[in-house]
Amino acid sequence: MTEYKLIDSSLWIDYLINGNFKEIIEKEEKLLLATISLIEIKKKLSKIKIPNKEIASKVDYIKKQSILINLDEKIAEKASELVIEKELPIADSIVYASALINNAVLLTLDNDFRGLNGVKIF
Repeated sequence: MTEYKLIDSSLWIDYLINGNFKEIIEKEEKLLLATISLIEIKKKLSKIKIPNKEIASKVDYIKKQSILINLDEKIAEKASELVIEKELPIADSIVYASALINNAVLLTLDNDFRGLNGVKIF
């Protein structure tokens, strides 16, 4: 059985802007994505002046490649523990909690996750 992979916004952004990580993103398998990451991705793409129509197209592609993990009560509870115990920023705690609750490895470029179990930093 293949282990689930939850892709952090940092990895998606690098893929969308630089074309890196095709071997992860363009596979047949569905990738997990915390819905809060959609906000982070759209914000970053907008900040670097990518046109709205292109952003919408990129976000549609992300949604097709992903199983979206919504913020529910269970994830929120776990995220609140992580904010306190690991001193993670709120958005990162939601992403990490989403990975933990769904038994997924978190793939990221973000050093805020360094030293945490179940995280692969590139």
